[in-house]
Amino acid sequence: MTRLVVGLSLIALPILELALIFKTGQAIGFWATLGLLLGAALIGGAIMSRQGISVARRAQEAVATGRPPVGPVLDGAFLLLAGALLISPGFITDAMALALLVPPIRRKVARWCVRRLVERAHVQVKTNEARSRGQTGAAGPAPAAGRGDGPVIEGEFERLGEKTRAPHPDKDRDGV
Repeated sequence: MTRLVVGLSLIALPILELALIFKTGQAIGFWATLGLLLGAALIGGAIMSRQGISVARRAQEAVATGRPPVGPVLDGAFLLLAGALLISPGFITDAMALALLVPPIRRKVARWCVRRLVERAHVQVKTNEARSRGQTGAAGPAPAAGRGDGPVIEGEFERLGEKTRAPHPDKDRDGV
């Protein structure tokens, strides 16, 4: 049912936008209507260009302080959506964009969208435990070589930045 409503609104929106543009043109004149549409598009472009950098900066600040960047990213995404709606010609989309530019309304819309996404999402979490081959753990036996979710890459590593310790005098060079 929701898909039907969304589909019909996507068909009806351009028709309503055109009708409203024609009525506005008849009421205030062609040039004034064109000026309003172009002005809204320029404002939308300015919002989109400023928000791209601003969203990245706020997300980095959130990560740097140890917070998840979900809030700043969602806020920026809805500001970008508002800019895109302002760029599209029409007064109905401009009204929706202006509503998204108001922070309390934008937050309520973001909460509603996240709530709907969480309600409809199917979340599946898989965990892997670090263990040696052949040992069994809480997750069951370790996968045999060549089977499992991903490739097993064997190799040697060296921790950079750590000081190496001198070998113990009672042990030989190999540490045995």
